[in-house]
Amino acid sequence: MKALIVGGTGFLGGAIVEAAVAAGCQVAVLSRGQTKRTLPEGVRVLQGDRHDDLAVLTDERFDLVFDTCAYAPEAVERLLQVVGSSLRRYLFVSSVSVYGDYSKPQLCETDPVPTAAEADLELARSLPTERRSDAVAYAPSYGPLKRACEVVAQEMLGERAILLRSGLLVGAGDTSDRLTWWVRRIDQGGRVPVPAARDSFFQMIDVRDAAAFAVRAALDERSGIYNMTSRDMPLSALLDAVVAVTDAEAELVWLSAGKLEEAGIQPWTELPLIAPSGARWRYFLQIDTGKAHRDGLTCRPIAETLTDLLRWDRAHRDRPLKCGLCPAQERALLA
Repeated sequence: MKALIVGGTGFLGGAIVEAAVAAGCQVAVLSRGQTKRTLPEGVRVLQGDRHDDLAVLTDERFDLVFDTCAYAPEAVERLLQVVGSSLRRYLFVSSVSVYGDYSKPQLCETDPVPTAAEADLELARSLPTERRSDAVAYAPSYGPLKRACEVVAQEMLGERAILLRSGLLVGAGDTSDRLTWWVRRIDQGGRVPVPAARDSFFQMIDVRDAAAFAVRAALDERSGIYNMTSRDMPLSALLDAVVAVTDAEAELVWLSAGKLEEAGIQPWTELPLIAPSGARWRYFLQIDTGKAHRDGLTCRPIAETLTDLLRWDRAHRDRPLKCGLCPAQERALLA
């Protein structure tokens, strides 16, 4: 199988490259050349910008395309106009953010989701080319635009489209730092404030498990939508596992979620893994994943993910993290 990974030097894209090579695929990567990553031997690099010039793909033919970095429907349409005719499967990495409202438990693939409004599409069109591959640039339009991407893929390819609604991707090399901050902070020891209920739930997926499922689904010629994340787990179990893996002298201090608002700290963005309050977010991290698990998704033990992440982070302690509490915020919460 000839496979193209769009964004193949990124976090998930790089993991898909490695999984596809391991599965015996002939792999090429479409990259702007801005992210440095060592690729397996034999992987071709096609340098081009999906938002500018795709001439490098004009004479190429692929059986499979894995699209990890489309955030607006126009990006999907432009790519498929060039490579779509020969494809056996196009796998688009979407997001559980498409649901928008999490007041219902165990949201599944058949639940209705909002698509992009004109204001969302206009925001996407207004972004300069160099920012269109940055997920953060789409802000609250991110989820609706991902849904609009799904719609375009299904309209253009029908059963040849696979849409993976990914949950939180974690693991060594993740520079979003959402799990990394907790691992680094707990590894440093001391009293660690956790402004959340002990029985709150959480979901995430090791990037290697996500990549393995993506490649398997494409090779098996699956179709349709999948929620792709772990089964839900107590947040307390996750953080206790971090304490165990780091072997740190750390004390988790569980506080009420209201303490975040009192301290003026934003959940999820400033303090990762803590969902916002309110009915809309009640079941944010309790998405139904039964379909994906029935069709081959497996998630490794959390201790394995944490051990590898800890090893990687300890080798990169000079790298400042993008999120998490500063000492002053921690003192405010613990006061």
